[in-house]
Amino acid sequence: MSKSNESLPYDAWLRRNPSHPGEFVSDWMEDSEGNRMSVAGAAHKLGVSVPALYRVLAGRAGISVSLALKLEAAGWGRADAWLRKQAAYDLARERRRVGQWPEEPVLESEAA
Repeated sequence: MSKSNESLPYDAWLRRNPSHPGEFVSDWMEDSEGNRMSVAGAAHKLGVSVPALYRVLAGRAGISVSLALKLEAAGWGRADAWLRKQAAYDLARERRRVGQWPEEPVLESEAA
């Protein structure tokens, strides 16, 4: 039996609707003095093109293994964490497309 989004607990809803990891990249875009970096400045620091970084920030491109390693080298989090965020986003998007969601576990307190 599948539950609707309205009846899902918040953590289950988040698993079904994770944010695109590009939304989190902008949180790291600061220079050494703590000033906000431009997309061009961040792209230069990461060694990627401005359009490529913009596509990630806008959620139109994913975080590749190469970009995850560049983010890590810049000190903007760990590569494995970026790839887990991307995998969670991709999995949820594909599950929405095919309508294949695992059943949510029933807590003992709900079963009684």
